[in-house]
Amino acid sequence: MFDFIIAGVQAPIFLLVLTGMTVGMVGGFIGVGGGYMVTPALIVFGFPGYMASGIDVTHIAGKSVVATIRHRQLGNIDWVLGLAMVGGTMMGVEMGVRLLNYTKSIGLSGIALLTGSVGIMIGLFLYTQIETHRAQKKIQELSREGKTVGRELSTSNIPKFFQSISLFPIIRCHVARIVISMWVVVLVGIATGTLAGFFGVGGGFIRVPALVYMVGATTHIAVGTDLLEIVVSGGYGALRHFASGNVDIIAVFFMIIGAMFGAQFGSIATSFVRGPAIRYILSYSLILATVGAFLRLVYMLSAQKYEFLNFFAVVFTLGEMIFLCLFILSLVYFAVRHRHGKWVPAWIPSLVVVQ
Repeated sequence: MFDFIIAGVQAPIFLLVLTGMTVGMVGGFIGVGGGYMVTPALIVFGFPGYMASGIDVTHIAGKSVVATIRHRQLGNIDWVLGLAMVGGTMMGVEMGVRLLNYTKSIGLSGIALLTGSVGIMIGLFLYTQIETHRAQKKIQELSREGKTVGRELSTSNIPKFFQSISLFPIIRCHVARIVISMWVVVLVGIATGTLAGFFGVGGGFIRVPALVYMVGATTHIAVGTDLLEIVVSGGYGALRHFASGNVDIIAVFFMIIGAMFGAQFGSIATSFVRGPAIRYILSYSLILATVGAFLRLVYMLSAQKYEFLNFFAVVFTLGEMIFLCLFILSLVYFAVRHRHGKWVPAWIPSLVVVQ
């Protein structure tokens, strides 16, 4: 056990490094900071809600720089789309931090963070699962017909509506191959920035679905562009949390050590899979994080009477991160086997890239 003086708690260093590494891998793969997993995890480890939020957003800022550089090399970043969101993101982060400080002042930061996380993640999980399942079935049908299937396929018609909004100025995103009103992009930035500031996350768990299902970007471009945005929102959020006294820099240091290795592998792994595979991992991460946060929420609402709930919350939080990492590793492994013409499970070909 290590004594984190600023946070006023004791926690194992190993858990922080492991959390940073596993969330770094998942975050680099699905384009999120992973705060919706890390903030509840830090609360489970004993950190106060406001401190968990501040530590997480600071570690996210550092980790996302590494992942962004890798995705830039893979050609997954649309700079026009990302920079257009910056203004809205900064405004949203400020609103989110102010809201968090208010809940901190009334002593409800932990409950507010966990309750909000559970509600939002359940909704995103359901929609992402339904749409991604439809996309996978469509890929399988096209493959049986002998048609060529690229890295991306989405069945959602929502992007057509938002791309039809003709409010000027209109921006042309050449990498993402979309033309859209800048106001739509700015509003996405404000909404996700608010979540980033309040939950202590990069905002990616809602920004990636928003870029795919509202703006119309491919999943790979959404992942890379979101990580670029997380560098901005995470950096600004880290400064605001430092100013508010919500950051234990020693805890951040241990988490970044693990995250630097995990983020590299997760980013490279995206080149082996199609868009629906990334969205599946995103949806599974959402529902698993929801269960962990719900267990901790029930424990807190019961006045911390049932210690077994806290124990299962810790076990589940660590288990979900390890499970997601193993899932990503298995996708890469089967993708390599499929490329060499070896046997793979029947559900694999529609999710991986042949070459």
